[in-house]
Amino acid sequence: MSHSMESATQIEKWTKEEVHQWLTTQVNIHNIYADKLLEEEVSGEVLEYFQKKDLLDLNIKHGPAVKIVSMLEDLKSGLQHKSPFPAYIKKWTQEQVCQWLREEVKVYHQYVERLFEEEVSGDCLFCFKKNDLVELGIKHGPAVKIIGMLEKLNNGPEPILQPPSHINVDQGNLQKPPEKQVELCQALPVQTVSPMKREPNTEEPKIVKPPGKTVTRKKEEPKPQAMGAEMLPPKSSSTPSSLTLLQYTLDDLLQDDFKRFKSCLKDLKLNGCRPIACSHLEDSKTRTDVADSMTKHYGEEALNVTLQILERIGHNELAAGLRRDMGLQKVTAQDPKKDLRRETNQGDTLKNLLTCGGNMMDYYDRFVVVVNKSLTEQLEHLQFLSKLKLFCVLDFDPNSAAPGGVCSSYRESRVANLHLPAQFQGEPNVVIKNLNLYKQTSWVFCNGRHDLDNESDRQLDYKDWFRGKRREIEHMVSFICKPEVLPNGRTLVIFLLLSPVTDRDPVFDTFLAFYSHAEESIVNICESRSTFEKWKDLIQEKCESDITRQSISELTLGEVNGTIMSLGPHNQPSGRLLPSSDSSTVVLQQKDEDRMTALDILCQNECEKVYDENSKEFQDFKIKVEEEFYRGGKVNWWNFYFCEKPRAKPFIRRDKYDNLKKIVKYQDPKTTCVLLNLFHHPGCGGTTLAMHVMWDLRREFRCAVLKDNTLPKAEVAFQVKNLMRLGSQKSTPVLLLVDDSKEAENTQTLQNCIRQAVEEENTSRTVEDSSNSKVIIMSCVRCHNPEDQFKHCSTNRQQITAKLTKKEQDDFDEKLKDLKKSHEKPENFYSFMIMKSNFDKKYIADVVSNTLKDLDMSTKKAQLLAFLALLNSYDAESDISMSFCEEFLGMKNLQMAYWGEDRVLDRMEPYSNLLKQLKVDRSGRFKAIRFLHHDIASACLEELDRCYKIKRSEITLDMLHCDTLFKTCVVKDTLMLIQRVLVERQRNEVGITNFSPLIEQIHSQEGGQSIRDIFVKASSRFVTRASIPQALARYLYLYEQDFPQALIWAENAMRVTKNSYTADTVGQVYKSNLKHNIQSEKLKTPLNPNDFETNLKIAQKASKAFQMAQKLATKNETEEQTDENLTKTPYNTSGYVGEMETTLIVFEMISNLPFFEGTDPVKRMYMQSFLKGTLPIKHVPKEDNEINSRYVEIIEEHTQFLLALKPQVKNIFEFFNGYFTYIKGNNTGELESLNQKKISSHFTRYITLVCSSPAEIFKERADKPELRLNVDIEERRTFLEENNADTFAGILAKLHLGIHQTIDKTAEEVEKITECYTFLRHNSVQNRKVETNFILVNIILHTLKPRSKHVKTHNELSDILMKTLQDIGMQHPFPEPYYLALLLLWPSSNAEETDIRTYVNSLGKSSHSQMSYLLRKSRTIAHFYLGPKKGLQRLVTKPKLDECFAGVPRADLSQLWRSGGIFKEREIIDRLYRVNGTFERSELYANYGKLKIPVRPAYLGGIRSGYSTEKVSFFLGFAIDGPLAYDIKYE
Repeated sequence: MSHSMESATQIEKWTKEEVHQWLTTQVNIHNIYADKLLEEEVSGEVLEYFQKKDLLDLNIKHGPAVKIVSMLEDLKSGLQHKSPFPAYIKKWTQEQVCQWLREEVKVYHQYVERLFEEEVSGDCLFCFKKNDLVELGIKHGPAVKIIGMLEKLNNGPEPILQPPSHINVDQGNLQKPPEKQVELCQALPVQTVSPMKREPNTEEPKIVKPPGKTVTRKKEEPKPQAMGAEMLPPKSSSTPSSLTLLQYTLDDLLQDDFKRFKSCLKDLKLNGCRPIACSHLEDSKTRTDVADSMTKHYGEEALNVTLQILERIGHNELAAGLRRDMGLQKVTAQDPKKDLRRETNQGDTLKNLLTCGGNMMDYYDRFVVVVNKSLTEQLEHLQFLSKLKLFCVLDFDPNSAAPGGVCSSYRESRVANLHLPAQFQGEPNVVIKNLNLYKQTSWVFCNGRHDLDNESDRQLDYKDWFRGKRREIEHMVSFICKPEVLPNGRTLVIFLLLSPVTDRDPVFDTFLAFYSHAEESIVNICESRSTFEKWKDLIQEKCESDITRQSISELTLGEVNGTIMSLGPHNQPSGRLLPSSDSSTVVLQQKDEDRMTALDILCQNECEKVYDENSKEFQDFKIKVEEEFYRGGKVNWWNFYFCEKPRAKPFIRRDKYDNLKKIVKYQDPKTTCVLLNLFHHPGCGGTTLAMHVMWDLRREFRCAVLKDNTLPKAEVAFQVKNLMRLGSQKSTPVLLLVDDSKEAENTQTLQNCIRQAVEEENTSRTVEDSSNSKVIIMSCVRCHNPEDQFKHCSTNRQQITAKLTKKEQDDFDEKLKDLKKSHEKPENFYSFMIMKSNFDKKYIADVVSNTLKDLDMSTKKAQLLAFLALLNSYDAESDISMSFCEEFLGMKNLQMAYWGEDRVLDRMEPYSNLLKQLKVDRSGRFKAIRFLHHDIASACLEELDRCYKIKRSEITLDMLHCDTLFKTCVVKDTLMLIQRVLVERQRNEVGITNFSPLIEQIHSQEGGQSIRDIFVKASSRFVTRASIPQALARYLYLYEQDFPQALIWAENAMRVTKNSYTADTVGQVYKSNLKHNIQSEKLKTPLNPNDFETNLKIAQKASKAFQMAQKLATKNETEEQTDENLTKTPYNTSGYVGEMETTLIVFEMISNLPFFEGTDPVKRMYMQSFLKGTLPIKHVPKEDNEINSRYVEIIEEHTQFLLALKPQVKNIFEFFNGYFTYIKGNNTGELESLNQKKISSHFTRYITLVCSSPAEIFKERADKPELRLNVDIEERRTFLEENNADTFAGILAKLHLGIHQTIDKTAEEVEKITECYTFLRHNSVQNRKVETNFILVNIILHTLKPRSKHVKTHNELSDILMKTLQDIGMQHPFPEPYYLALLLLWPSSNAEETDIRTYVNSLGKSSHSQMSYLLRKSRTIAHFYLGPKKGLQRLVTKPKLDECFAGVPRADLSQLWRSGGIFKEREIIDRLYRVNGTFERSELYANYGKLKIPVRPAYLGGIRSGYSTEKVSFFLGFAIDGPLAYDIKYE
């Protein structure tokens, strides 16, 4: 190029070739950059417009870009570049620039690396300005310093720098590093790597040939970045020591990063090395101190440990620089004549890949294995599959399940469920539950399954598989890789290639599917080198990724198997042992343990010989486990084991330990299943106490913890029964721990299921073996009032509170002294210290206050702390997933996500000492964090309120406004938790609270507007949950009396979910409005007819809503509505109660009208006659005035509604009579009693308002003698109604009046009722209701007072019944006559053929027709049992049986009835008659000669499975829906 070209006027005329020539000859930049501008057709005309950013966009490094722009500006201005720096720096190489920056300027190491990567040589630096440095990420301070030091060079001598290294920087040789540098790269140490790191593209790009000139390039951009990474700038003439390198590196870390670096040093798994003592990592230690400690502790490994930590905390640039320095250090230290290539140690590589640098396979939570076709001889080397915690296996061998296949071999020792890819579609929670994922291995056949011999299961060729099955595989892989299924970074995918793979192979397509989701979590194990090379080439070609570093190909399968089996944790040499009969033991096989998915089994040799207990590894493990527990983690079996070692202090025994152990050990041998409730405050050690007792009894009982409470209770019972009999012909008692059971009914249901399963097994056992067939359930019930729960509990129970005895306090003091010997600062074990302080509120408040000092709520970590405090305060076991924490704290983009739990706690400093991390097994397994202790969380809330004025409502609203919380898929459980905290109500002494504890507290402290804001926002977040608008509606009508708004929200709830609960909420709004209006009107005088009309309309709407609730309740509703209804009744009766209360309010409104008002009995009779429909409102005597006329108009307008009220409410009372008399619901004890008292109170009000008094009837009889008979009939009917004896169920309930009054008084009342029905039978129109009630009241009177003159004989009653049965036939819609047939016509032992079987069938049909919605989830009650005598005497009532146990506490007696244990008692056996029968084709029959009468088992599980035809015997009870069999025994 001529000199004339180098002028501003000539630039625009340059061709692109001339631009290329200028760049290479004048600017003197690398050819590849000049080529790049040539490819992009940059001519002189275009070049004039180029800025530095345009060059950077072309991937030109920052140094050359600055130089190009600077020289271009000089060229355009026609002036020579003037720099404030001396000219000699233009001769500096990149290495010399780096040396000067490091040694003279002394800037951070990462800044030096940055300039080196951006190819800043001396001639580039000559053109730099401060902004150019800042744009490289160099802070303003260092940038100013660099420019100042460059200018300062003008005033001093030229610095002496290392001469250019052996690396040739000539243009022609920059394409590749020299030979020695290649050796240097190969000499770098092999580091533990995360699987599957993408390598740079190595494909040959196209060659561009500009006209007239040939440009030769081997690769598209052998980028100077890569090239620069190979060049090592020398620091000095002598190689620095490891300590110096370490100091350099630590000095380059910012303060926050240095703190994270020290935190990582505490990790036990780090590079397989033990941690440094915490005292060496305190905040007071300088970087030099830490470097010195690391060098002394790790020795030669110190730099490798440092390198690993840098990579894991995301300092990749600093790590790259350290790696280069380490490589140079090794080159200098070694003999240059030796080959510096490090041989691959694939055994170590395999260990590192599976353990992430440790010796234990406990880093990854789950493994996914993809395996192709195997050979039979390979099976012996695949035992390692049984050691892996397999989530699933994707098997492409269609013969795998047949003998000689991998699946068949695996199933010899482990359980695997066989699935197809299509089964992994749907909602994750549903799929997980249906396929038993996490609990048992899922073995997925991905291309046929030949052992089934079906055409649909044949193996497909690749073409057919690609078309038909590939999409299923992709969906399955996508499902597996969802964070809510397998959390990122905690799962390793292993491709186990037992045979070669081609490019048209389903296994390769499966790899691509995994690669797109989990690139960094894939490991490859190949059976041969040739298989690996082919596999590697396929992936290289398709994915541009080199898999060498995460692949194993040099080891034989035998070596792979041996290496994996050698990794810990190790199996116990003698196996896991269980106690057995006659003081023997049995081995718990892994396959048997796999099958018991609900149980976590505690063996008698638990924890023994798992570690070498003399090793440093064991000591480190011990320290870590103890620290986790005493900081606030859940107790581990290891904690008890450590305390049994020689010279170890014993585990602290709580005061109730001996009592609890005694109750467990000394149970009645005749009882097959015992429930022992342990009530405890949150965080006071209740579960720890139960596990301590279990640990000490593990050699006497087969012990297990129920780990999955979602399984059907019958399935859990089956597994417990199997555990009892495992490995022996004789039974061994089982001790089962049910932890955190909030619903006592659930555990009682489990108890009944276990009892039935065990008793079924005992029918063929000896007496001695049956006595050992026992299960004791220890149920830990967390509650806020354990003393009250203890008092009202009807089972065996103990309680432990947040209060220590003096001995316990002394034990904790001694334990603290012991902990100080082995732990740094045990005073920071806050959970332990809280208990040691006897739960001292001041101690907790001080800890929290000191930790939260200078809290800044504008920071994310403070907000997250507030979220956790709120949730943990109102649900002690709540947690937030680590995935959400990472995203909320802005950590998702950092590398090494699997270190998230450590980094989250680091980010939460200085509050992390109040938090703990834990593994959660809900809906799969994931990591989460929560507060160390419930009391700490509560104290945090108080501190936030007191010192920072941050209210609970503000925290709640912040959570609801947090978009991250509602989009992160792994926090589904957290969202459910938020809902519970907002709407779940609690039980108290009078029923349930109006709102959740959080809402109640916000209401009392902050007022209504905050509640409104919370629920309004929550309703927009939880749009599919009706419980939120329901709760808001309830709040508005109860506390705000804002009935219009309450109605809007109640109707919103109906639109979300239309069921009996939401319809009842609408009715409650109207009813509350009605009550509020009446209370307000009482203050007004005179009364206003318009108000009366308004109230009538509101009452009408309320009744309509409640009737809708009743109608919806008869449908098979789901459990969704129970979100905020703690009382999970089998049938929702709230609609009936609401209508009853509304009707009584209307009756009171009417009774206050001027012409019905007052104590005048005549006016009261007028009202009763009007309500009965016998006296029109116009005919009611009244004063003739405008107000009364207006009242009459209003009443006439609503006459239809008003006249329907009395029969409707009468029907409701009849409904409740049947409900409480016939049905055995889930609600027992106090709650059931409260419901009955409420209905009884309403009934009394009803009688007072609408029924005539005896005095009124007497006066009516005297005034109208011609109507005496009618008056007498009305008198009897009124008496029956007042005494709740006008219905069949009401009469039947008289059997149980003896509970509340004496037998004589009850007999006297029943005798009067019998007299009334006798009179009605003879003096009124005959009807079936009177006949059936007459028969029943005679039967009951006989049981109470058999010698009464009013009692009819058995034959007389039978004749009356037979006539009734003849009249109604077999299709009568009501069950009462058929029920009486069971009582009176049940055959005797020598009976001939009767119609009883027909009556039983008719009874079943009619009862289900009338009460199917009540029987949906409830059992019926037998009021009579069959005894051995004759006539009416053979009917034995339940109260008569209860008399046999007069000295037994009522609660204990109730438990005997619920469990069925009552029928084992001799007193009962002697009073009942055992009926012989058969069990045929799943049906149970009572046999009387040739007559077979169908009966039902009274308890679920009372009969054996298998449909075997067997002879049985049982006791018989009579319920409203048919005969029930109790205590079924097989002959």
